[in-house]
Amino acid sequence: MKNKILLMILFVLPFAVISQNCMEFLIIQKSGIKYPWKYDAQSKSGLFTAGKSSQLNVVCNEGKDYKISFLISSAILKFVSIKVSDESGKQYFTTGADDNKKKDLESKRQLILSLENQKIKIKTGQKRIQLDADINNLKLEIEKYQHEIDQDINQPKTFFEFTPAEAINLIISTTVAEDCLSKGCIGALITNKKAEKSGF
Repeated sequence: MKNKILLMILFVLPFAVISQNCMEFLIIQKSGIKYPWKYDAQSKSGLFTAGKSSQLNVVCNEGKDYKISFLISSAILKFVSIKVSDESGKQYFTTGADDNKKKDLESKRQLILSLENQKIKIKTGQKRIQLDADINNLKLEIEKYQHEIDQDINQPKTFFEFTPAEAINLIISTTVAEDCLSKGCIGALITNKKAEKSGF
């Protein structure tokens, strides 16, 4: 019986310690909030592992500015995808590489292959010069897209600010990729302040 209790304690303790660390994840960051921003009690953090998905609903009221910062353990940073949208599906924020940007990059690569194939058949003339120019322009676009995607993956945006025109319910969807080999904490630190009036 004593052995069973000891085994149970040894099994549960590491998880309790890890989850406790994740709960403290926001407490450490909370101390860095500067006036006029105020900590919002809707802030949350938790432990995430490979394949884990979670949603957090955040109510944002008109007349306030909101700032939502995402804190992600470095061990899982490259595997985390966070999307913020409202109930209608309008997207406000996303981390990681945008899927549409990846699709555009792939279609540009396919187009460049097609142009290269056309170029083989055309040896000289105005059409050949135009094809060379198109290929060079596409190569520059591909390079730019690839740089943006690499930047999004390796140095993702970590916060966004907005001022709702009316009360709104935001949905923060967080997912860790299946191929992630580590586990770590993810936190959504929400702060708000009274919105500054603009105009007369």
